[in-house]
Amino acid sequence: MPASIAPPSRQPQSAVVAGILFAFSNVAISALQPVITRYAALRIDPLLFCASSVIVAAGCASTMLACTGEIGLLFDRRYLPRLFAISMTGTVATALALIYGLRKIDAVAGVLLLESEPVYSLILATVFVRERPSGHQLLATAAILAAIGYVFGTGHAFSPFPDALLILITPLCWQSSHVLSLTVMPPLTPRVITGARYLFAAIVLLTILLGLDHGSVAALAAPEIVVPVIFTGAFVYFMGSFTWYGAISRLSLAWTTALVIPAVPIAALVFAIIFLGERPGARELTGIAFAVMGILALVVGSDARRNVVPAPASYE
Repeated sequence: MPASIAPPSRQPQSAVVAGILFAFSNVAISALQPVITRYAALRIDPLLFCASSVIVAAGCASTMLACTGEIGLLFDRRYLPRLFAISMTGTVATALALIYGLRKIDAVAGVLLLESEPVYSLILATVFVRERPSGHQLLATAAILAAIGYVFGTGHAFSPFPDALLILITPLCWQSSHVLSLTVMPPLTPRVITGARYLFAAIVLLTILLGLDHGSVAALAAPEIVVPVIFTGAFVYFMGSFTWYGAISRLSLAWTTALVIPAVPIAALVFAIIFLGERPGARELTGIAFAVMGILALVVGSDARRNVVPAPASYE
């Protein structure tokens, strides 16, 4: 007979504090992703950038897991299908969609499109993680969608549409991988999830790269290419995922997303202005402001603590 599953329990206060610290760390890292990806999209072959950056992240994660003695869990048959799915949705799909989308969509418009993530988070958390939204959360979600629609109405900010669509589906892939992660965390740790995301993705992306354009690998000898690749892989990808999983393993998925996302566009806008020389228009700034207000409304009155469903006996 299958083992009975205990009802969900709330995380202790110390775990909540640690989760919030992870979340704030993730804000600083996440704000760099659309900026450095836009920079790379204009200067580096997209497939080469994705594959090589993920390989760097995989190297960092594998080293960490080797030191903690957890690397064998990546290939445990109980978890392997779920870990591979997490990697494909959370890393392969998002890395490719983001860089190909940002080839023609500027970082400012990209930041606004990525603000759709709390909407996906709320829907998926409600359906799959049993986190029920309140009335004000639903109103706040509508405000976020209205803000994106307001900018979308101008046409030029999100043009060409196929590229904008690639960026718009990126948060959906992120959130889908997060929901998958929560079903195995616990018993698996954020370290294992991070390692799985990048190790399996590195294998898939390297196979695609070598199959389609193996000659581009020689470009990694150039400092202007290898430096952003290493920075993206080690800091943006590896540390970004590690801090994110450290947060959602302790906090509610919808609440964590709503806490992180408002700060990211503000920091990302500053980075885009400083490093890329991009200037947001009045309509884009208005849309971002309304989206941030909607996201903040998601946080107010919500419980940060995660509902933890104990792992089945077969995982122990």
